[in-house]
This record gives sequence, C-alpha cells and structure tokens, in this order.
Amino acid sequence: MELRPYQQEARQAVENEWACGVDRTLLVLPTGCGKTIVFAKIAEDSVRDGDRVLILVHRGELLEQAADKIHTATGLLCATEKAQESCLGSWYRIVVGSVQTLMREKRLAGFDYDYFDKIIIDEAHHCISDSYRRVLDHFSTAKVLGVTATPDRGDMKNLGAVFQSLAYEYTLPKAIKEGYLTPIKALTVPLKLDLSGVSVQAGDYKAADLGTALDPYLYGIADEMMKYCRDRKTVVFLPLVKTSQKFRDILNERGFRAAEVNGESTDRAEILEQFDRGDYNVLCNSMLLTEGWDCPSVDCVVVLRPTKVRSLYSQMVGRGTRLFPGKDHLLLLDFLWHTERHELCHPANLICENEEVAQQMTRNMEEAAGAP
Repeated sequence: MELRPYQQEARQAVENEWACGVDRTLLVLPTGCGKTIVFAKIAEDSVRDGDRVLILVHRGELLEQAADKIHTATGLLCATEKAQESCLGSWYRIVVGSVQTLMREKRLAGFDYDYFDKIIIDEAHHCISDSYRRVLDHFSTAKVLGVTATPDRGDMKNLGAVFQSLAYEYTLPKAIKEGYLTPIKALTVPLKLDLSGVSVQAGDYKAADLGTALDPYLYGIADEMMKYCRDRKTVVFLPLVKTSQKFRDILNERGFRAAEVNGESTDRAEILEQFDRGDYNVLCNSMLLTEGWDCPSVDCVVVLRPTKVRSLYSQMVGRGTRLFPGKDHLLLLDFLWHTERHELCHPANLICENEEVAQQMTRNMEEAAGAP
C-alpha cells in the first residue's frame, strides 16, 4: 500500500526520533487521515529490523480492526494478547494487545521486560491512566510511539508525562486544504439550554445530568432536523442511552428512518451494516461511536452531547470528515454553540510540559491559522 505524502513524512519523522535517541514520541493525525496505516508501516519497518512490536489498544473490539488493517497494509499477520489468548510462543513479530489484559500483574509477569522492542499505542490520549503506565513501566526498554487524533484531554492531564517529543502533526485545516478530508460547513441553530444544574466531573459535564437537561428540547431539535437532514446520512451523539433511544423514536415519528446503537445492543454490527448501506438515514448513539467506527458516507453530524472538551467534540465531528464519492462537504448541525466554543481547526495550545513539544505545537497552530 502506497502512503500519501504526509503519511510518509510522518513515518520518517517517527523513525528519525527513535534513531536520534528519543524513546517515546507522539504522532498526531486527524480522524480519517489513516493513522492505522502509518503505524502499520512503522511496525513493518521494525519487523524488518528484527524487532518485536506490540500494538496496544484500549478496547477489545479494536484488536481485530488493527490486525486487519495491518494485514491489509503490510501482508503481516498478528498474534493476539487478550483474555485467554496469548502471543507467547507465537512466530508472529507483531502483537495486538488489550491494555485491560496486559495491565494485570500475573499477565505481565509472564513477559521478560525486554520482550518487546517497540510499543505503538493507538488512541494515545488514553495512555495517562495507570493501566497504560503499568504496561510501559514493565517493558521499560521498548521505544514507544503514541498515535492520536486528539492530543488534548478533558481532565487537563499532560501527555508530556509519557512522551518526550511530538514527532509529527498533520492538522485538520491542512488535510481539508490538500483534499484528504471533506470541507466542513457548520450551521448554528442555537438552543437556550440551561446547564446550571449540570455538575462537572473530570473536566466535563456529567452525562447523567445532561440527559435530563436535554429532554425538553428533543422534539424541537427533530423539527429543525427535518429542514436540513431529510436527504442526508446523519449521525447524532447524545449524552445517555435512554435519551438516544427516545430521540430515535421521535425522529421515526417525524418520518426519518432512524436506528440506535449502544454498548448493550446485541445486533449492533447488523445495525451498523444496515446504516452503512442506507437502510437507515439517521443513527443515534450515546458516545459509542466516537472511536473505532468508520462510515465515510456520513455527510451530517449532530452533536447533542454538550461538552467542555474540545478533543471529544473533535472525535464526534470526525465521524463525518472522510471523503466519499458525491460528498462535497460535511454538514455540522450545531444546536449547542459548540462551533463557537471549540476551535475545531486548531490543536490545543499545549499537550505537555516539554518545552520543545509545546513550541512545535504552537508552530503548527500558527501554520494552520491561515488555512480555511
């Protein structure tokens, strides 16, 4: 698989950091710009050098996705480290592993500290947690790459506690300008949503309180969506499962073909497939689809989950930024003033206390400021 120019630049930048003695470095690519393909190629290069590579993910369902994309991009097969499956004794040099499994003391005890030469962390904004730190501390000699679309965190914890440098960042404005992501058109239909009774937890609104605050507005939102979304393929993000299910029913009353998925949906894969092929034109969810789900034909995103966290907002909007035949833009229907509150096309000012990383992020922000 041939890499795009920015993907090749990212690959080279990461490998240069490692070659220069930087053990832990970060790669930032917007949603839809192929971060898995980039780290697959980096893993392939490492295998050619005789290294053993661990791809670390935070959810079990992401294991197969990572393994499939690595095989597609490189032809290499992966061993698995999750639940009852272990990579020990496998001939494969790439291992996809669940952090929930590997963090366990008994599991780690089965590995020598130098078993892995490289560790690649997908969705690396999660890696501040104790579970990731436990794994990284055990494999203390491994060089580490963190890959993310959203380096800023809602709880303001610094990724600089883990990473020493920012190897490469490709910004959302640049990706749109160069034709790798679809342009975004935001339409603000502001609600006077009273959040005074909503408490804040870990730097963001508490989801349990948000559902109650949003309920009185759902019928009005559905009416507005009839004006703009009837002929679009729309994903709606809501704060609670019960709110998501209620809104699905309201939309169906209005003539939409709406479905809903959540973590307990036994038919989730079937519904996602039906939405992909057009059986449904609206898909409601309670923050389930922010990571690890791709449907390039989505051309409208409605964020009904008020959030203070720019990275979470960026993940939601990113579900609709991929290119697709006949799609000339993404309609971002904004009921909550998010487009004003969050500077979507700019990265956070700082991701860590490391001065060099902060300066590089600032330079990238300044470069992006002139882009559409």
